[in-house]
Amino acid sequence: MSLQPHMEDFVQYFSGINLSIDSANFDKFGLKAKLKHYQKGELLITQGQPAPKVFFLVKGFVRYLNVSVEGKEFTQSFSCAPSISGSTRAMTRNVDALFSIEALDDVICLEFDWQMFFEKMQFQPGFMQAYNRLLENMFIKKEEREYAFVQDSAEQRYLTFLDTNPQLRDKIPLKMIASHIGITPIALSRIRKKLQ
Repeated sequence: MSLQPHMEDFVQYFSGINLSIDSANFDKFGLKAKLKHYQKGELLITQGQPAPKVFFLVKGFVRYLNVSVEGKEFTQSFSCAPSISGSTRAMTRNVDALFSIEALDDVICLEFDWQMFFEKMQFQPGFMQAYNRLLENMFIKKEEREYAFVQDSAEQRYLTFLDTNPQLRDKIPLKMIASHIGITPIALSRIRKKLQ
């Protein structure tokens, strides 16, 4: 499997965020990536372990999950290609990850060492603008999710999930959706029956 077409996908992704970035820019930056394949169920990063890599998902989708000390899983979020994945906290502070990232189907991604990636990119205005836009989008999603847990009913959170994640509708177990929207699988089953 060739790396070059996927690097072009990566450049196109960033170019969509900031039109001042093109492939010539990335070539001169000398970014090094590894092309990785994760099978369904494999972890890209593991909770409680260092997570110094940033991933560009070329194909597939993942979930961010946290496991309590009692062994209960909580699905924090989902990410579908094309997108950036990783633990911002673990990468920037060089600490262990607070969650795992699990492949929910076969995932193809570019894997970058975060420290090297950021050292090369931080002095490039176009990249920093795109990076800031990515962070803004992450914070907006987090803010909206926290608001929904306080203001929206479980049914409304489910409908919002379906509306914002149509590509996941029939591809992930209902227990993951239930966990993500903060209810039990039984409660989700009742909501689905009501909506039929």
